[in-house]
Amino acid sequence: MVTAGILVLSLGVAVPNSGAAKAPSASEATFCKTLIGFSVKFRSDAAPTGTGITAYHSWVKKVLPLYEELASEAPNTGTKTFLNELVTILKEYGTATSLSKLATTELANKAKYLKGTKELTTAIVGCAKFA
Repeated sequence: MVTAGILVLSLGVAVPNSGAAKAPSASEATFCKTLIGFSVKFRSDAAPTGTGITAYHSWVKKVLPLYEELASEAPNTGTKTFLNELVTILKEYGTATSLSKLATTELANKAKYLKGTKELTTAIVGCAKFA
């Protein structure tokens, strides 16, 4: 699923860099601290552990609080908008009755999701500059 891939990307990229470029703004610093802390602590939760709907429900319970927090701390409007959309998607995952319905929704929104990943990736790369 695309959304699971987005979350794997976000946690895989959120690794501290060895050099600091400049001081982050307060919102960037908070966002980055949350993202990096989660990526280190919960990397194994970046994607569902199985392919059934129950695995997705369990996965959502673990990761939804992080993405709600990241959305509230987003360093810019584009990232905030995308993370709020991602939270909505995760909530749908948490209550979905079948993976085929989720796949249909993802296919219909694929372009929108990919555009959002660019916003999120930019914010994540910004975190690497401050780490």
